[in-house]
Amino acid sequence: MAKHEFDDGVQINITPLIDILFILLLFFILTSTFDITDEKAIDVTLPEADTEQAVESPDLFTITVDRDDNIMYQNAVITPEQLNEIAAGRDIAAGDMITVIAADEKASHGRVMTVLDTLRANSITDINIQVK
Repeated sequence: MAKHEFDDGVQINITPLIDILFILLLFFILTSTFDITDEKAIDVTLPEADTEQAVESPDLFTITVDRDDNIMYQNAVITPEQLNEIAAGRDIAAGDMITVIAADEKASHGRVMTVLDTLRANSITDINIQVK
C-alpha cells in the first residue's frame, strides 16, 4: 500500500475571510438604517399620541403644515386655493386613497382647520392625522 505523507506545515489562512465578513456585516448594518422618504425632507415635529394606528397604502395623499403655517404638498409650498384644486382632482371614488395631514405641533390650529375644511369641501372625509 502506498503511504501518503501530509505536510503538517500547510494551513489555510482564514483571516482575510473573517475581514471580508466583518466588512459585509458593517455594510448591511449601515445601509439598513437609512430611512429615505419624501416626508422626512420637511422639518416637522409631530405631536405625540398614546393611541395610534399604522396606515399602509400605496396611495397616500399627504398634506403637511409646517411650524410657519405653510401648507405643503409633495415638498412644495401651496396656497389653500391650490390645495382646493389638488383635492378636487383626487380620485375619491377609488376607495384606496388615504388622506393624511402631518401638522407640526407648533402649527396654528386655524391653518390645520383650513386644510381640513378644504378637504371636506371636496368630499374627502376619511382623514388621518399623522403623529409620532
